[in-house]
Amino acid sequence: MKTSFYLTAICLVSLSIFLMWSKFRINDHDIAIAVNDDNDKYKFSASFPDGNTTRVQEYINKSISPNKLAKSSDDYFDVTTTLADKTEFYAYESPGKLKIEIDKRKNSNASIYRIRKMCDGIKNLLTGK
Repeated sequence: MKTSFYLTAICLVSLSIFLMWSKFRINDHDIAIAVNDDNDKYKFSASFPDGNTTRVQEYINKSISPNKLAKSSDDYFDVTTTLADKTEFYAYESPGKLKIEIDKRKNSNASIYRIRKMCDGIKNLLTGK
């Protein structure tokens, strides 16, 4: 009788722990991407699994070469920067989060295209396309 009581208690505790774990665990497939393109600004934001942060940083650095925003995977940034080609844009990046904005009034069409192309590449990188 005592054995069945303890066995039932262990099963209930195990089930409770499993349900709590499954409810609060981080889903590694949660990717949200938003693009807002109006007359004045182009905005790109993304949230993604923290494990992809280094890949995103490397892709950004490759896209804006010879400039760099993150020197290592431990660097996170919140900066308005001007690239060698005079492209000026805002970038915020932290683990699992990215926001990029470019003011169309302050930049050339080539600069806007460059940032859009970079953001499309980030989207493809995150979605696996």
